[in-house]
Amino acid sequence: MKNIKVKNMKSLQQNNLIKAPFDISWLLEKDILRISKILTSRGANLYVVGGSVRASYWKEEFDNIDFAININPHEVKELLKNIRCTIIQTGIEYGTLSVIINKKLFEITSFRKDIETFGRKAIVKYTNCIKQDAKRRDFTFNAIYLNMKGEIVDPLGNFSDLAKGKVKFVGDPKKRILEDHLRILRFFRFLGKYPLQNKQVNFRTLKTINETKDLVKKLSKERIWREFKMILSSDGASLALRFMNKTGVLKVLFPSFSLKRTINLIVLEEILIKKIFKDVSCNNFEFKNPILRLSILLKNQQKPIQEVLSLNRNEIKMFNFYNKFEKYSKNFKSLGFNYGQKNGLSLLLLYIAKKKNFDVYTKSKKFEQKLLRYFGEITDGAKAMKNFPVNGNDLCKMGYSGKAIGSILERLKKTWIDSGFKLNKKQLFLKL
Repeated sequence: MKNIKVKNMKSLQQNNLIKAPFDISWLLEKDILRISKILTSRGANLYVVGGSVRASYWKEEFDNIDFAININPHEVKELLKNIRCTIIQTGIEYGTLSVIINKKLFEITSFRKDIETFGRKAIVKYTNCIKQDAKRRDFTFNAIYLNMKGEIVDPLGNFSDLAKGKVKFVGDPKKRILEDHLRILRFFRFLGKYPLQNKQVNFRTLKTINETKDLVKKLSKERIWREFKMILSSDGASLALRFMNKTGVLKVLFPSFSLKRTINLIVLEEILIKKIFKDVSCNNFEFKNPILRLSILLKNQQKPIQEVLSLNRNEIKMFNFYNKFEKYSKNFKSLGFNYGQKNGLSLLLLYIAKKKNFDVYTKSKKFEQKLLRYFGEITDGAKAMKNFPVNGNDLCKMGYSGKAIGSILERLKKTWIDSGFKLNKKQLFLKL
């Protein structure tokens, strides 16, 4: 094994060392212990940092683990050659190696300073100082380190921001944004993740984002959608969208949008959770559906969605499905019958969210009763889908062919729905 020299680090006492006040049992997993043992075998100091530390504190699930270490990536690579693993070097110029062990992904990044930045790229210089490494990170709660003994190292004294869930840039917000433009969207993503803790945002931060908002235009459609999708599907999506609107970021991304209708939709989902589904089950419905929320936000979007955001094929299909509905039959059973319970309920929510008198309508005494009744009608319609007594073969035997079959089936379905799903095959044929 190559002999790797490691300089002595500053005293940990200077870095606010405390015992981790949260569950860190995952730190003892076999693969993590293997990585730790080999990377510290020549005196290097290894830490877990960022998302996995934050998620552990807030008892959230996390997949990947990010490590930080005080030796350069070439030295890290030499050490990793002594264990069975796959090393991916695509980020090595920025000090990062991706390591796969037993199908698990770990990222190991050397302590560094960003000497010069270019939006999403940088010229870096490796350092032995954990404080310098912390200063180049995006948000204060992502600059908290966990050593292999289960102790928190807090170089910048920001642990209280982690504990409070406060979203704050490390140092000067403008400098952090100029280093990496994606941080604008990440800021709003974290507001959506921790809405109760961030109802009030620092004025200087909002002003800086407003001044730098056009930088999001330089981001790829893929990166924008990845962040915006998480914003839309977050618990605090309405808060994040309001601040995106206030700072002008939403307008930069989407020249035409409907924020009020989107917030209406989110309000309706909250009513469903608290009032309706408290007593009634709808296992199929996807709450916080980002495509549903996107469809009402960008209802009047002039360009095709794929020119604005990088949605996959199925996401585009669902976006177009939600967007093509403008008017609905007052018979909500037809929504369930034609599109199933899940899609039928989604279309019902879109219908109500678009009402001009939404606030008055949803605050009426009978609204919750109406919503429950509509949901029941959609559910009845969905259940009836399997029992429709007529099919194409029946019409073929009667001499119909081609497009006429589809047209007649649609007519008979409407008749059957209007009858409350009571007419049998013979009775339906009498309606022809």
